[in-house]
Amino acid sequence: MPRWISVELPRTSYYTGEVVEGTVVIETTKDVPSRELYVEFLGREETSITRGSGDNRRTYRSVADPVAWRLPLRGEGPLAPGTYRFPFRFQIPFSGLPSYEGPHAKVRYVLTARLDVPLWLDTMWSGEVFVFYDRPSVRTYAQPVRFRSGGEGPEVYVELDGDRFFARELIGCRITLLRLGGARIRRVYTALVGAEYARADGQEETTTTYRNEVSVPMEQIRVGMPFEFEIPIPGEVQSSYHGVHSYCTYLLQVGLDIAWAADIVAHTPIVIVR
Repeated sequence: MPRWISVELPRTSYYTGEVVEGTVVIETTKDVPSRELYVEFLGREETSITRGSGDNRRTYRSVADPVAWRLPLRGEGPLAPGTYRFPFRFQIPFSGLPSYEGPHAKVRYVLTARLDVPLWLDTMWSGEVFVFYDRPSVRTYAQPVRFRSGGEGPEVYVELDGDRFFARELIGCRITLLRLGGARIRRVYTALVGAEYARADGQEETTTTYRNEVSVPMEQIRVGMPFEFEIPIPGEVQSSYHGVHSYCTYLLQVGLDIAWAADIVAHTPIVIVR
């Protein structure tokens, strides 16, 4: 082949709002006619849900492109033999979704460089770019959270300093157990639950993607007065997001296991960012 194309990037992971700078490198061994050289950046949200089996098996799909643009680097004209470098720069939108891959939904960003060659196959390079939420902006709208189980009998009341957290952080919470009366506590536990919702061509699917339950040590439990407990967030969790056809969300539960009775559970949605 008389031509090669590649893209040089300092890294492949970026935050929303960050500027990406790179270079398209073209090598030719003989004159190559071209109509255009450009890079394009595509952020695509895809959902896929399969129903039925055998001959009745059908897969439903939906697609949305929250980010889609093209940046021209060179106009029409031949390229003589040699090596050429074309620098480029662009900004990841602040409103972009984070990269995500789940059971029925995914969000991917692909950078493509293409040399449009008339009457012949285009010369192309393509690679995935991973996008994460800008970390300072995550805390911008964080606010304290207070939630309770409710009801007339025993009650769980929980206080959080915020509603937005990063992977590998500890969620610090203050738990108060109220109106227990003669109820016998078997345990107090916390559960962090992640779920994915996807809609594809009229079909809907909700899937639990993560669950981690931790019991509070009995010696830490107090009745009628607050006690503190920390809940770890693992590093491999996916980021919360809300797209056109799908979203990923997390629910924090604090439960009271009472002998001979149904569990008393308080819960609240939280945002987790990887």
